[in-house]
Amino acid sequence: MSSPKFDSIEDSIAAFKNGDFIVVLDSADRENEGDLLIAAQDLTTEKMAFMVRYTSGLICTPLSPALISKFALPQMVVNNQEPHATAFTVSVDARDPTVTTGISAYDRAVTARRLADPASTADSFRSPGHMFPLRAVDGGVKVRRGHTEAAIEFAKLSGKNEAVAICELVKEDDGLMMRRDECLAFGAKWGLKVCTIEALVDYLEKEQK
Repeated sequence: MSSPKFDSIEDSIAAFKNGDFIVVLDSADRENEGDLLIAAQDLTTEKMAFMVRYTSGLICTPLSPALISKFALPQMVVNNQEPHATAFTVSVDARDPTVTTGISAYDRAVTARRLADPASTADSFRSPGHMFPLRAVDGGVKVRRGHTEAAIEFAKLSGKNEAVAICELVKEDDGLMMRRDECLAFGAKWGLKVCTIEALVDYLEKEQK
């Protein structure tokens, strides 16, 4: 049997547009990690449960700068010392009568969908919470080749709202990060498209010529 290979960006966009998870890897000289991505508007309770089971469990939600401003989400810290300057805002839960503690798969799925809902406002959320919005940089992956920016690029390319749920894939046996081969095997096992940020950058450069 041949080894799994990376999928095309076109196929990854189609899967994302269809409401499926995709796996996106950054470069080996950066985080060297694979993230599970899905449009926040497509995140059901069942999909959130799957995400929590196979990732580190700290579900983040990349948002466009416009949405960060709309929801009045301040940065988590003034002096960001995270190695790759990932732009965490304060954490949030949906201000919804069905949301209880905020941590269950149901509660977090509701919060994710609220972040993607055009009708949501700053008053739709309370802080602190159990979902972690991330501010994507203007210019996307051509400026910063991170999972945050890749997530928003996929949202744009698929016509989705610019709010995405992401989390790092981890191995079931020891909880360490999945790397290239493990991510490819995970994608093959679950029928998910697997691609790289480098390929996404190449795709965007060709499309914009």
